[in-house]
Amino acid sequence: MVQNPDIVIVGAGAAGIGAGLGLTRLGIPHVILEAKQRVGGRAFSDTSSIGHLWDHGAHWLHSGDVNVLRFMAEKLKHKFRPETPAVTSFRSFIDGQWKVSEFATDYVWTKLEEIVEAGRNGRDVSAESVLDRSHAMYPLLRHWCQLMYSNDPNDISTRDAANYSDSHVNLPVEDGYGALVARLSRGLPIKLGVTVKSIEVLGGGVRLGTNAGTVTAKACILAVPARMMERQRIAIKPGLPATLHQAFAEVTMGYGEKVALAFDRKVFDGFEIPFADVFDPVVPETKPLNFELHPFGRPIAVAHVGGSFARELAQAGPAVMTAFAIDTLVKAFGADIRQRIVASATTGWTMDAHIGGAYSGAAPGRAGSRKIFSEPVHERLFMAGEHVHQHYMATAHGAYETGLDAAHKAAAAAGFSAGPKDPLWLPS
Repeated sequence: MVQNPDIVIVGAGAAGIGAGLGLTRLGIPHVILEAKQRVGGRAFSDTSSIGHLWDHGAHWLHSGDVNVLRFMAEKLKHKFRPETPAVTSFRSFIDGQWKVSEFATDYVWTKLEEIVEAGRNGRDVSAESVLDRSHAMYPLLRHWCQLMYSNDPNDISTRDAANYSDSHVNLPVEDGYGALVARLSRGLPIKLGVTVKSIEVLGGGVRLGTNAGTVTAKACILAVPARMMERQRIAIKPGLPATLHQAFAEVTMGYGEKVALAFDRKVFDGFEIPFADVFDPVVPETKPLNFELHPFGRPIAVAHVGGSFARELAQAGPAVMTAFAIDTLVKAFGADIRQRIVASATTGWTMDAHIGGAYSGAAPGRAGSRKIFSEPVHERLFMAGEHVHQHYMATAHGAYETGLDAAHKAAAAAGFSAGPKDPLWLPS
């Protein structure tokens, strides 16, 4: 741990690691303080719970043709699928039978695009307002809104959705997205298990109160999930500006969870499309569910939930989450599949004291509020994270880019000449 850092970074997720690499390249003494006993934040590759690798959080290199972390993965020879899976259709188990739909003409995917189009046309309204709640497929459409934005349709800004830059090149990471972020952190001055409780801005720097003592520096980069700031888990002195408080109220973190199931063999062999929705529109109270099946040939299935339903499931606990996933899978594949399950695990982002959710989304009419996160606080505090990015929000590479930006801003505030950024730089 650097004893007298010029800059202190709070949080060792993708944003904090991006900031750390930026400062390392510039030769600026710094330290990264991480409350958890691991790095990565919302990128975490689990290799032990079910006997196979699966990512609790980020697992796709979105916009992979321009994603800086894709090029980092190539440098590190970290395996990912080099092109978007050639899947133009998908399977759904709906109303007791399997059906194949084309993405280009499917009702749900057409409506998802209409949400974005509304924003591109200048409308900053709720996604709910452009949807038809009376349609039989609305529950499945709502489910996909929750997966994509981690919020319910009535809480999603169409303009914020349109601001997301998507090249539609999405590359799954075979060696684990969380494992990639962890590899990028190697060699950085990271101190795990250090919880920052307060940050005081002084005349020429900052003073941080932590569970391991006091740290002083010339500037600070706050690379923590937005929910930690929403809940004021870190006391800022002399206080956050009112505009920033308002921004955290208008751009809040949603919720997302996963359930992973391992089988004694590849139970979905012959199921040529590796994604499936299960939904029964005849019974309105049932909830849809999306599954990844045998990712990278592993004998596992991963179920995804988002929005308020993810929060409710997480609060109910792992047993309820797992039972829901298995019961839903049985509807599509029969009761015999229960006998093939050998292990299960769930995520816990909602209840994680250091995370508290999935990723950020602006409330209807408030898409412009993200800009405030990029502004320095009291000239010595600089924010980084997916919530800060204007076009790659909700992504690990977006978080990484904001960390690099914050590193250069903090360097300038601390009196260093930073020069141009090099987002692909890695120490030799």
